Amino acid sequence: MTQIFSLRRISYSSLLDFILVVQILSILPLLLGSDNNLYAQRANEDWSGLMQREKGWLGADGVYSISLRYDAATGREVCEETDDYLWLFSDTLCGATRKQGKEFEKVQLVNHSFAILEGSQPIAANIKFLWEKNADSEGTAPKNIIDGHYWLQDGVRYQDSIWLTAISVGKAWKPDRIDVVEIPLLPGTHFPDFNQARVDTTADLSFKTEDAQIVLGAAICDDSEDDNIYIFGYVDRFHEGSRKDAVVARVQRDKLKKYPEWEFYNGGNLWSKDFRSLLETKSTLVPNVSTEFSVSKIPCGKLCGKWLLVYTPGVISDCIAFRVGDSPIGPYGSEHIFYRSEIPRQIPGVQCYNAKAHPSLTSQNGVLVSYNVNRLGSLARRPEEYRPRFVELLWETIESTEETSLTNKTQNAAR
Repeated sequence: MTQIFSLRRISYSSLLDFILVVQILSILPLLLGSDNNLYAQRANEDWSGLMQREKGWLGADGVYSISLRYDAATGREVCEETDDYLWLFSDTLCGATRKQGKEFEKVQLVNHSFAILEGSQPIAANIKFLWEKNADSEGTAPKNIIDGHYWLQDGVRYQDSIWLTAISVGKAWKPDRIDVVEIPLLPGTHFPDFNQARVDTTADLSFKTEDAQIVLGAAICDDSEDDNIYIFGYVDRFHEGSRKDAVVARVQRDKLKKYPEWEFYNGGNLWSKDFRSLLETKSTLVPNVSTEFSVSKIPCGKLCGKWLLVYTPGVISDCIAFRVGDSPIGPYGSEHIFYRSEIPRQIPGVQCYNAKAHPSLTSQNGVLVSYNVNRLGSLARRPEEYRPRFVELLWETIESTEETSLTNKTQNAAR
């Protein structure tokens, strides 16, 4: 729920100014983008419909997905159509609706939730949402599954547990610290045992100065060929419009939990053991990303083996962008806008934010992308105002966009 509900604390006139700026920023990529084209993709109504419910779990943001299958020989997740998937969410509304799910009747807020989907298809009968620790206690307010006020970030299946990062929320809805949550798997299964979830506060995945804050865990990639796990995040530059610049750490796969062994990218091919080195501008992979994004390897097609970064430019925008890189640390090419949501025009006052791809849910045609929807300045008034939406990013779109970009660069160089 990063930096959305904090708007309740500002004045009405300031809110109007802010909304005006957001609207200008939302069309800025269209006016100044490197493509001068909007490569519109098809909204995936099947996946969006999977998150449309009339009771119980009603909506959330902070959407991540993890394959629950695991190859013990390689130490990596396995993603196949028959696999099961764990979904992670942040601030979650739960309760009841009326008028066939069009209006809230009675809702409560918890800070995170989960869902388990059997198989890789958006079938309502195959998904189970979990949002409260005391689910069997009638008449009591729901309690967070993980003790504390945590928003969930990305995670991986690691050995016999789920390893994920979580934001402990501080003042003004900014990250106070980033902790690690480990959820062991039930013996003999690949399903999480939420009753045994453990919080590790020793990971130290955030660092703050008067000018900026490092936040790691926004995206995690464990399918590199160099046997490293890459943990991506951002630097929030407070005095530069709170711009979010993507940064990354890495660690050998078998040393993920040995946090002193982590290295931090410092530009070029240099890595440092000093966490604070990420504050340097030369550590920036890509500027102006969102507080949630994704980095994953392209599995097929002409760009097979390249790396795909998907995000919302400037955090809040109706546009979703991608960049293609040569490796997890880049260099990444130009920003390409590939989708513009109609939700803000259909529901006035509602904005989109924090888009990301779901690399465990890819096909020969493309990859599933989600983005969050919420009403600025207040809690959502209706269920449609606060639930994830999905779109497909086609491989052919990425390929044609990259080819056009390369052609333009070649022509410009020849002039």
